[in-house]
Amino acid sequence: MKKIFCFVCGCITAALTACEKPILGDDEGTTAPRGNVVLTFSASGAQTRAATVPGGFADGSTRAATTAISSYFTKLNVMLFNDDGTKYFDKVRTQYSTDEDFGQMALTLPAGEYTVVAVGHSSAKSATIKSPEMVQFTASEGQKLTDTFCYEGTVTVGDEPEQHALTMNRVAAMVRFQFTDDEIPAALTHIKFDYTGGSANFNPTTSEGTTKSTQSETRPVSADDQYRIFTFPYQSATGTLKITLSALTADGTVIKKRTLESVPITRNRITTFTGPLFTDGDGTITQSGFGFTVNGDWDGEDQYPF
Repeated sequence: MKKIFCFVCGCITAALTACEKPILGDDEGTTAPRGNVVLTFSASGAQTRAATVPGGFADGSTRAATTAISSYFTKLNVMLFNDDGTKYFDKVRTQYSTDEDFGQMALTLPAGEYTVVAVGHSSAKSATIKSPEMVQFTASEGQKLTDTFCYEGTVTVGDEPEQHALTMNRVAAMVRFQFTDDEIPAALTHIKFDYTGGSANFNPTTSEGTTKSTQSETRPVSADDQYRIFTFPYQSATGTLKITLSALTADGTVIKKRTLESVPITRNRITTFTGPLFTDGDGTITQSGFGFTVNGDWDGEDQYPF
């Protein structure tokens, strides 16, 4: 009789424990099972498409979802926080653009209030979501910072199955270079961009950069002679960068170096420089070539001669 009682108690304990934590795939992007809460993410300005996703809710019903974020980023990191500020997940939950339900997470959550922080990007490493006020990107073999979107907000979970549509907004600024050299040295293999004034970390509640960072990105020679770097404006929606461009050979020898001072940046805008890399210039930014164009879902583009 005692053994039977212990077995029953063990089953009850296991069932209660299962209700306390979400039933969800691990950080490798496995498909999430059915749950009582579905979070559907979309990107601001995205051309979404309707998709009927099977399951998703505990009753086996289907719901319409919009999941067209893969054209903006390839990785989605999500963390939930309890109302006391503690992390609900043991580690960040990750989806990849190759996952069937990319942009939609089905969770089993107890009733309560949760803060959701979601970061969409294409960096080699996942974003570190330390709190609703701090997201960090660490150095990696690939591109450290890419075009980045974020959602931060509160979700209240009740006793009935429900779905939440959450819109992610761009938090990055882009600087783009379009080189117009008629000829480039045959030994050129990479271009390195060292820049200061922006941030590699940001605050999801304000979308502002949190620390002044020294950033470095190296790009292989591009067939279309276009190169893009990203940053988060420091403690503001705008700012300036100091950018040093180094043209490199395969063994790292510098064959040309140019520095630009006070490069203007704005969150959700593109700053474009067009001109030759291997022709000497004074590195001074003028507004003689200033122009405004709408570029997809970006707010616009500021153009400068280089």
